[in-house]
Amino acid sequence: MKNLATGVALATTVLFASGMAAEATVIDFQSLEQNNSSVNSAGWNYSEDGYSLHNLGGSQSFATFGTKEFRYAGSTALFNNTIGGGIELVADNGSAFDLTSIDLSELNGNNSANVTFIGTLLGGGTVSQTFTLDGTLGFETFFFDSVFSDLLRVSWVQEGPFHQFDNIVINGAKAVPAPGMFGLLGLGLFGMVFARRRKV
Repeated sequence: MKNLATGVALATTVLFASGMAAEATVIDFQSLEQNNSSVNSAGWNYSEDGYSLHNLGGSQSFATFGTKEFRYAGSTALFNNTIGGGIELVADNGSAFDLTSIDLSELNGNNSANVTFIGTLLGGGTVSQTFTLDGTLGFETFFFDSVFSDLLRVSWVQEGPFHQFDNIVINGAKAVPAPGMFGLLGLGLFGMVFARRRKV
């Protein structure tokens, strides 16, 4: 009976671990790197590893700095090239996600910027958090509060004196096990009980 209980516990743990695991993703924009001294257009939408960033209005698209541009901050990053332009982050499949951290840098050199992120929650309502850059060109990593979980979307605005962003760390939504998984668990338990009875 002890072996049966151990088997049940192990099967349950494996089932839920496989169904509930969150997968970390880092959006790093490396595919956009260009070895030039230009401001390079990156289009109105950008997708990477199952997530998309959308440019919400404005007259200019997303852009990146070439690696020889004087405002290149050490890593290829994205920015909205429209003053007051909005940015939205969503999962391509519409599922909820957790936002862990983001790297931010000043856009035009030594000008401290405030960047406010607004998350729309799966269950309704919003959360927000503001990060203040240190005023020196170069990336800083900012961590989101735990309330930035189960998000349907996150948005923010390119407000003066402006910023660029990189290395967005996301944890995918923790999926609820499908009903079929419970059926498989029941079938496995039945098989273990049947095998135990045959041994007796």
